[in-house]
Amino acid sequence: MAFDALNFADSYYTPEWCYKNLPIDWSKYKTALEPSMGDGRLFLFLEDRGMNVDGRDIIYENDITGLEDESFFSWDGYVDLIITNPPFSKAQKFAEHALPRCKTLIMLQRLNWLGSQKRHSFWKKNNPDSLFVLSKRPSFNGKGTDSCDYAWYVWQNDEKFIDFGIHHIK
Repeated sequence: MAFDALNFADSYYTPEWCYKNLPIDWSKYKTALEPSMGDGRLFLFLEDRGMNVDGRDIIYENDITGLEDESFFSWDGYVDLIITNPPFSKAQKFAEHALPRCKTLIMLQRLNWLGSQKRHSFWKKNNPDSLFVLSKRPSFNGKGTDSCDYAWYVWQNDEKFIDFGIHHIK
């Protein structure tokens, strides 16, 4: 399966090493959703691990009008795993929509996502079970890294397949 990537300013494609190095037993998950799949690389990674995967994305219909179809936010299904690297500006909205719709939610975000008065009440209700801190900064556009550190945030609603705590990955 091939995907055509839209190349917008807020498109940050997750480098393979960021998810391939996660110490997760992917066989524990049978169904998955990638709600901001961009060019499809994470979707294909999950599919290659034997999961039945659904993919969504923010589709920009017209650059001039700014119309968007945020299909993930109209999705009301349930899967074993939701894993994604959503736009930073919409990360809390993604997490709030995803948490009741999966057994495990894994999101790649900046470490500084933990801060801010705006997200304080969200964090009081939704502490992650695990953080997998990336030991090096990823390049999302192939042109170098930014000045932010990143981590995979993990929430587990049911079975706890992933170790609790703060971990570091290469």
